[in-house]
Amino acid sequence: MAQKAVLFLFFFFILCWSANGLEYKNNAHIDFLSETIPENYFIAPNFAASELCTVRHDTGDDLMKVVHWLYGYELYKSYQDPILSCDKPYPFTVEEVYMVLWFDKLCTLYVSVDVETANLTNPTCPFPGDLLSLSSTHMVIIPDSGLYQVAVPLDSSAVVNEPYFAGFYFAEYVDTLAGAAPVTDNTPRPCVSYNIWDTEIGFVDLYNTGFPSFPQFPGRLLLFSSGTTGGHGEPDPEPSVTILTPYYNEIVVGDVTIWAAETSGSGIIDYMKFDYRSQAGSWVEIGLDSDGDGPLRNGSDPTVPSEGFSMPWDYSGLTEGIYWLRATVYDTLGRASSDSVLVTIDPTPPMPTLVNPLPNDTICLPMVLEITTPDENVSLVKFEKKTSKMNYEMPVVTFNQTPFGSYYCGPVAGAIAIKYWYDQGNIYCMREGSKYLTIDTVVARLGDNMLTDENGGTYDDLFYYGLQQYIVTHGNELRLRSYRNPRYLDYRVLLQERELVLILGLSGSTGVFLVAAGASGLADEQGRYQIKLSDPLTGTKLDTYMRDNSGSAEVYYNDNWQSLDIIITADGYNHTVTREYIGADISAANGWTFAWNSIDLLEDSLYFVTATVSDATGRTAMKTSLSLYGCGFTYEPGDFDNDGAAGISDVVYFINYIYKDGEVPFGGAGRADANCDESIDINDVIFVIKYVLGEGAAPCY
Repeated sequence: MAQKAVLFLFFFFILCWSANGLEYKNNAHIDFLSETIPENYFIAPNFAASELCTVRHDTGDDLMKVVHWLYGYELYKSYQDPILSCDKPYPFTVEEVYMVLWFDKLCTLYVSVDVETANLTNPTCPFPGDLLSLSSTHMVIIPDSGLYQVAVPLDSSAVVNEPYFAGFYFAEYVDTLAGAAPVTDNTPRPCVSYNIWDTEIGFVDLYNTGFPSFPQFPGRLLLFSSGTTGGHGEPDPEPSVTILTPYYNEIVVGDVTIWAAETSGSGIIDYMKFDYRSQAGSWVEIGLDSDGDGPLRNGSDPTVPSEGFSMPWDYSGLTEGIYWLRATVYDTLGRASSDSVLVTIDPTPPMPTLVNPLPNDTICLPMVLEITTPDENVSLVKFEKKTSKMNYEMPVVTFNQTPFGSYYCGPVAGAIAIKYWYDQGNIYCMREGSKYLTIDTVVARLGDNMLTDENGGTYDDLFYYGLQQYIVTHGNELRLRSYRNPRYLDYRVLLQERELVLILGLSGSTGVFLVAAGASGLADEQGRYQIKLSDPLTGTKLDTYMRDNSGSAEVYYNDNWQSLDIIITADGYNHTVTREYIGADISAANGWTFAWNSIDLLEDSLYFVTATVSDATGRTAMKTSLSLYGCGFTYEPGDFDNDGAAGISDVVYFINYIYKDGEVPFGGAGRADANCDESIDINDVIFVIKYVLGEGAAPCY
């Protein structure tokens, strides 16, 4: 608020600048100065010279004072380029602004300073741009005649990644009898020193003031600044953008969010614009995103959930067909970069909604499976099931980030995913030419792609982009997907039913990337689900919990419940999931349903039930529920014929089922796996015989 007040007063007084001031400037003239070393006048706090690098481009000698010019209620500006004065300056943090002035006698001033961007609309002539930081107004008492260097600190540091302008404002009329005068060197340069005292006149380039009686200043103002350097030697690169989702030629169904990554590493990105157009139409703006901040996950620091440059696209009012999507990123210098993808949309997609069973339902057959869908030209709804082991573990490796750095969880998580699919036969994802890569090398490659070292961690968009670039340049055998704010059912279905590698992005007390390694059972009395993770921070498998909370999932990690912001999946193009066919419906006359009468389900066991919808254009979409099969029946161990006891008749019943296509055991075919080795064979027969004869353990179910 203080800065806004000062800025308001500055413009108010400039508007009130009197004609006397202009007449005063018309009498200006130049005097040489014999003194070249000024007295220092610091307004506290004062930074030690060793802490700061001074951005100064004047010669510092052959000084001249411009007499009858400084009148008050006016602002001076000086172009500043840190790279000409400081080693590897960017990002540069401006702390103080200085101006050298001459006085004939004691004088009281009221001054403030500011930092503005450099407007490079005309690249050959920088011009003062947008305000970055503004100081309070300070009283300065000059005790005697002489040359003075007045140093004023900014109230808030200004961080820049390119050249800028430093400003010095005189907030009151200056005592003209004190002989106060700005000081210059003897090297005139255009587009370096500016002065404004009247909003109609605007900024005056002191290289050529436009006054017939006083055409130009003799040189550059001794107006400069100082600050701390950030370690980079060049100004920010030109922007570069890549659309991450949706991908090129994707058939879009359901909600769509365009997600793009700015990949140049520039620190002066201004905003991202998103557009669409039909193949024959013109571009239509979807929206602007000026907040490209994404969560930085480094395994040690807290992280706040955010989505980087992204924008939802509501295409419900458009006709079905092919469209271009475009993302254009702009930096503060007006430079831009675009990327576009071609997608096919369907405003009424074949996206199913499960009516029965609902997620986490307990089911008992017979039952009617049912879905709804907005698609008006559905041709087939297929229902399938897949057994869900109570304790499921994905054979992902463990790997420790320690050799690479304390913030390498992202590249290590990506390398674990790559290694899994390599073990499944996708050999080119760990190969360069004829040479096979170690997982250490994969981590290093991903770290480079993801700019992990430069950022001290990995941003979500750069993780996705870096992993994608690695895949494209190493066989292109894998594909990526992303899921925002997932729930536990999403985790379980993607991991166990779809058999994908899941990379989890957590925020909260610790921003970290982890890899899903397993899931177990159902929710406990506290609503928690057991899960297993491969943790790059420790290089071990971690047993922990997940729960749903306020519409998304949380993971218990590092002694805290942390938000699961995103799941990124990796999948082999040649990977297929095996499911068991239940039945299908080809007519919507009685709704999209199927009467499920099978008895090959196992009491108190989990099953995935998947509905896949296909329409007349060949588009498909699927939905999966996780259901517990439980009809409330109990059976005696080994009692397959349901006569209330296990005996020789059950052995005969069992053998007939296995070898003579006999009746399924009561309670479901799963009961025939007597030794729970996940296969039904002669070993189960022997197991049952031993139990019936009193020589062995009871069948495990």
